[in-house]
Amino acid sequence: MKLKDAIMLGKSCGLASIPEAINNVLAHDLSLFEYEIMVSEERELRDEALKKGIQFCAKCGMALLNDECYMCRNFQSIFLGKK
Repeated sequence: MKLKDAIMLGKSCGLASIPEAINNVLAHDLSLFEYEIMVSEERELRDEALKKGIQFCAKCGMALLNDECYMCRNFQSIFLGKK
């Protein structure tokens, strides 16, 4: 998926930032793409985002928002009781 398409999708979902739009696609990839092309679509999106300076979490692979992975932070908070 092209980054511009992810951004347009994110805007239609009410998301305010590019990392949020990317994470929206990554979190819903099974609903957006056929299984056979899912990996290549994700790779295309990540590669283009990296070229634009977007960083990704080394643990879960989601885009960082303000240099922080809110997915890992929320997981730790909800499931592990950590902040």
